[in-house]
Amino acid sequence: MKSDRTMHIISCTDNNYAQHLSVMFTSLLMNMDKQRDVKLYVIDGGIEEDHKERLKKTTDRFGVPVTFLDVEKSQYDRAVESSHITKAAYYRISIPDLIKDESVKRMIYVDCDALVLEDISKLWDMDISPYYVAAVEDAGQHERLKKMKISDTAKYFNSGIMIIDVEEWRRNSISEKVISFINNNSKDMFVFHDQDALNAILYDKWYGLHPRWNAQTHIMLKEKTPATLLDKKRYMETRANPAIVHFCGGNKPWNSQTAHPYARHYFEYLKQTAFHQPAKLSKNHVS
Repeated sequence: MKSDRTMHIISCTDNNYAQHLSVMFTSLLMNMDKQRDVKLYVIDGGIEEDHKERLKKTTDRFGVPVTFLDVEKSQYDRAVESSHITKAAYYRISIPDLIKDESVKRMIYVDCDALVLEDISKLWDMDISPYYVAAVEDAGQHERLKKMKISDTAKYFNSGIMIIDVEEWRRNSISEKVISFINNNSKDMFVFHDQDALNAILYDKWYGLHPRWNAQTHIMLKEKTPATLLDKKRYMETRANPAIVHFCGGNKPWNSQTAHPYARHYFEYLKQTAFHQPAKLSKNHVS
């Protein structure tokens, strides 16, 4: 395959969510165009060796190795954590700086608590120029940009799935600007952690994808009333045929009494991983 056809997919996890990352990678590899080449990367938020070996074994079954990347964690010392969001969530901010291969022009970031149900090459091949990032508007209707006094009109994206123009990101020092925003503002500013910081810098530099590429729980469970008729139509299309299901929030398949319609799909993909009989996991996660 030509090198420019090789897809570069990256995620991030701590030890607690390594199993869920293996499920995401499995779903992605099972549903992608087998004629395409793919490289997988994981930002290591503190993964034990046993879990790393299981991740490697899982992707090796598809003939695809996984590369683990280390981030300079001290630059996120001031990052806000919560009961269910660790600092590992912020490491996606550093993605373009972690990839030293200058031939890599773009990457797709996918949260570890997601299922990729459609060929990821359809997302990879999208033209997002002249924007730095492509993402899906957050369905929570939080009005975070207005509350942060960034913009009264700009839309706010969910950082769980992003196409990243690595060249433009580096050229415009986006990682440095986002980290500076974190360091120079009160911790009270950040309700949605890295997502708030990314939106503060990129609020006018991102391309909006159809929500089926980040089928958030608010959409799948009809928890929010769509703001417009177009949103209503798109939400209906998303529920009927999601491309990437994102188990954001607390309603996750591995939590008891979940109402999520794709919970059983998670366990079907889990059977194809090296974590099929996992140890008990804690509730902490990175998404």
